[in-house]
Amino acid sequence: MSSSPLAALRRSSWIVLWALLLASPLWLACGRKEPPRPPASKVPAKIMDLTVQQRGMELLLTLTYPSATMGGLAIAEIEAVEIWEVVRVVSPLVGEGDDIEADEEALEGGEEPEMDLEEVPEPEPGLFQLPAEMPDEEQMEDLVRVDPREFRQSAQLRWALRDTELSSAVQGGQLLIRLPLDEIPEQDEVRVFAARTVAGPRLISQFSNLASIGLRQPLPAPSPIAVTSTASGVELAWEAEDGGKGYNVYRRNAKVKEYGAPLATVPPEILSFIDRSAVFGNRYIYTVTVVSSTGPLVESRIASEHEVDYEDRFPPSAPENIVALAEEGRVRLLWELAPENDVSGYRVFRQAPGEDYRSITPELVIGSELLDRDVVSGTTYVYFVTAVDGANNQSEASKTTTAQVP
Repeated sequence: MSSSPLAALRRSSWIVLWALLLASPLWLACGRKEPPRPPASKVPAKIMDLTVQQRGMELLLTLTYPSATMGGLAIAEIEAVEIWEVVRVVSPLVGEGDDIEADEEALEGGEEPEMDLEEVPEPEPGLFQLPAEMPDEEQMEDLVRVDPREFRQSAQLRWALRDTELSSAVQGGQLLIRLPLDEIPEQDEVRVFAARTVAGPRLISQFSNLASIGLRQPLPAPSPIAVTSTASGVELAWEAEDGGKGYNVYRRNAKVKEYGAPLATVPPEILSFIDRSAVFGNRYIYTVTVVSSTGPLVESRIASEHEVDYEDRFPPSAPENIVALAEEGRVRLLWELAPENDVSGYRVFRQAPGEDYRSITPELVIGSELLDRDVVSGTTYVYFVTAVDGANNQSEASKTTTAQVP
């Protein structure tokens, strides 16, 4: 039985429709499952900014407080921050004292110095030998390098901060970790540190960047230190036996427990500093250390701290060049503005014949001009002006000026 043209048309329409559906991306995507994605890592991210410095007989390690995982999530809770350490003892390749002098004499006489190879000791574990001509001691850290793979194999856990120890080390967004030094060893030592974050079992970050420091005997701290409040800032002056490479001046707000970066570094030949950035109304604590090395920073201990209640007790300068111009029924007074930035205004005082000086400005004058209309024709008046600051400190009187009203 043959089909009608209409039925054939319907069949062909369905064929075209199915072809379009099969070719459609929506059809192809229907029922398809994306490959499963692994959950974001909860392992803490690697610390990248560990630094170390020596202040007196302690090492100060700083790092940004760990807050994120490798997957970019916030760390729910930190169990501990660990400090790991590798120690390298620095030793020259040649001996000391008479042996060196004997070899030098043999060379001058044309003889080859005697050397018993059996007497040359093998390097001890952790011993790093330098050339006989030791460079500047500040280069010690650059010469003693520890490969990160070597660090992972030989590092020892020095300290793990947990609970209250961890919370008390927080300074703003950073951790400040103090490691006391019992003594400075006779042989030079370079200590290499790394930190890592523990957020739970098997949630331990990689070791941080390596921070190295060669232990040095710190110089004596400045003493005494005098701190004085002045109108232009807080002035510090000190004495020191040896200025080393200079002085670090530190300031902290009295409500803050630790010092941040130095407020200023002063050359060794200068024994004073003025903190012109001090703001009235604040309580500050100051100290000064002697710097013996800058890379990394090695400085003296903090021997004394000085608290300053920096209040504005300093009057502004007296106005200058005051002029009184007598006019019909009035006196025009002009003066120069005081140079201080905190001047709120001016008071004008006048003396009439047979009277004492009295203020003729119930409110402060803003500016450098005043018209005195309360005058009597034919009378001579004497004037002076004072400046007043925001803390109501009043300057000394300006020079006087006289005017006779016509």
